[in-house]
Amino acid sequence: MLRKCGAFFFVNIKHLRHLLLMLHLIKSQTQYVFLTLTEKQILSNPNYLFVFTNRSNNNSVSFVKLNNADVSAHKDRFNKFQIVTNDHFANQLVGQWTYQIYEQVSNSNTNPTGLNLLESGIMMLADAQNVFSSYSTTDTYKIRR
Repeated sequence: MLRKCGAFFFVNIKHLRHLLLMLHLIKSQTQYVFLTLTEKQILSNPNYLFVFTNRSNNNSVSFVKLNNADVSAHKDRFNKFQIVTNDHFANQLVGQWTYQIYEQVSNSNTNPTGLNLLESGIMMLADAQNVFSSYSTTDTYKIRR
């Protein structure tokens, strides 16, 4: 992914793109996810089916977010949803998950069969106790005269 050439690092953009586009969720937190769903919508005011599948054990988590749960001020550019991780992932395995988001008329259907896929990607689920929010260090400087 990174290759050093002298004092410079060259990044393989193909690999970096996956890191930048990955959703990051932390257990025991309420977080916002930013998506681009509107550009592929067929329905005028769809509800959204979120389907997450763990890449290690194939467990699935599915839930519906209603159209009015999109709190973005610029829905034609991006969509913004609040996710309470413990509502859906409290007892789930941390690590990488794939996700698919579909549009639908129903406000309760969790079966994606026959639905229009709007976005897919990778989500990283982390434990709250393993997330560092600050870094402290003792810096020592030597001054030579």
